[in-house]
Amino acid sequence: MALLLREIPKDDCLRALAKEYRELEPSAVETHLTLLRVAGDVLNAFEMHFAQHHLSQGRFGVLAILKISPGHQLHAAGLAEKIGVSRATMTGLLDGLERDGLIARLDEQADRRKTTIKLTLSGQRYLERILPDHFRRVAKLMAALGEGERKTLIRLLQKVAHGIPALIEPSDLERAAK
Repeated sequence: MALLLREIPKDDCLRALAKEYRELEPSAVETHLTLLRVAGDVLNAFEMHFAQHHLSQGRFGVLAILKISPGHQLHAAGLAEKIGVSRATMTGLLDGLERDGLIARLDEQADRRKTTIKLTLSGQRYLERILPDHFRRVAKLMAALGEGERKTLIRLLQKVAHGIPALIEPSDLERAAK
């Protein structure tokens, strides 16, 4: 889901709001909104890119994880965990990829609840055809950053990720209402 704001509020606007809301840190809000704006734009651009290949980000994720897995296969539950989707969502992704002949489901004889997902030869060929273009596009996306800047950006984004629980935990208002 993309950030609906096309324009990030200017510093003077944020400073005026900070006078009304003492909790508002203008640089924190500006950084947060810029991160959301860029992330949303990148995700939307990738959706358009993947759509040209009749893929979604989820379908691409399944194929990419299988590509780098030993033997090009993985248990369905492990695949769902690596991609970060529910098992129900994974089932839908796998159904479509299997219908397209890009993956195969292999039931284990010892435990029928465990299903191994394997990238088919057709799936491997499909990835060999689309990955060079995909990697070229990623390189162009990141071309304005040097190697050191990329490493710095990764470190900074990891720091931001540590703050995510602050968005999820109950607010003071929710705690007071209990």
